[in-house]
Amino acid sequence: MRGRAFLGALALAAAPTAFAADPADFLVRIGEAARNSNYQGVIIYQGDDMLETMRVTHRFKEGTEHERVQSLNGDPREILKENNKVICLLPKDRKLTMNLPTPKALFPALSAERLQQISQVYEFKDLGTARVAGRNCQGLAIAPRDQFRYGYEIWADQQSSVPLKVSLIGRNGSVLEQMMFTEIEFPSSIPDSAFRPQLPPGETRQVVQMIENPPLPQQTGLAAAGNAGLRLDRLPPGYRVAFRELRPLPGGQGQVEHVVLSDGLSAISVFSAMKAAPPGNVQAQSVSQMGTVHAYRRMVGGFHVTVVGEAPQETVRMIGDGAKPAARVEAAAAAP
Repeated sequence: MRGRAFLGALALAAAPTAFAADPADFLVRIGEAARNSNYQGVIIYQGDDMLETMRVTHRFKEGTEHERVQSLNGDPREILKENNKVICLLPKDRKLTMNLPTPKALFPALSAERLQQISQVYEFKDLGTARVAGRNCQGLAIAPRDQFRYGYEIWADQQSSVPLKVSLIGRNGSVLEQMMFTEIEFPSSIPDSAFRPQLPPGETRQVVQMIENPPLPQQTGLAAAGNAGLRLDRLPPGYRVAFRELRPLPGGQGQVEHVVLSDGLSAISVFSAMKAAPPGNVQAQSVSQMGTVHAYRRMVGGFHVTVVGEAPQETVRMIGDGAKPAARVEAAAAAP
């Protein structure tokens, strides 16, 4: 999960009735509220065999979004964000990490196009109302229609629409990851000083530029799902190409292609690069897991292919097993 979003300050006094009629509107509201609202509070994140407690301060002012996340347990760490610019501050000699969860990491902002895509592979269920962090919330379950993806449960504040609790749900109904506010307030304004770091002098500081929201899918179908050297011949239902780029390998040793596949909610990355292996040679496969993230690696036709994402193991396997050299695919298509 680790990475998803929220929405504007529209009241949801009639939320239970309105939601039942239009879950899409509910999702759009929460997506906007997490970005367009001022709020500060304490969040607890549970997942990947860890427990993180964080103080979060978020502001939207004059079209600019600011966010500050401070770890309250473990090593002192901070993440400062201004729109898509990210600054990580961490103790000296500590490895740079981007895995401090934030409210925006809970759920992606959704456009009408993505909602249409989501409805094909997920179904919605009204969870009624409950209290989170002392506030009345409206709940929504997003359940997968097949075995290729996880589900979600979202509890959004009825007054602000900001999601206060989001859970990632496994196929057996178990909670795989969860992020929840334990206290929150919505100040009308937040001063600039609230976004200044407070780590002691001498701590390591690194600046990382990132794009938090990949472009919406512009291409569909299998023809768009690979480069001239490698094709992705089998995609799970609902997954489309959302983003792609070619990156140079270190030392000028060729290029690696990065393709992001999305079903509108979950995202899976496919990395492929030429390796010194005879064409058509398929070597041993391997599967690894870290929390809810699965990775599948294999060699095929001289390509080293890695499929990784927050999805069940069979999802990354299907994508990886469907990877074929483009020349072989074209030859098979041309055969009588």
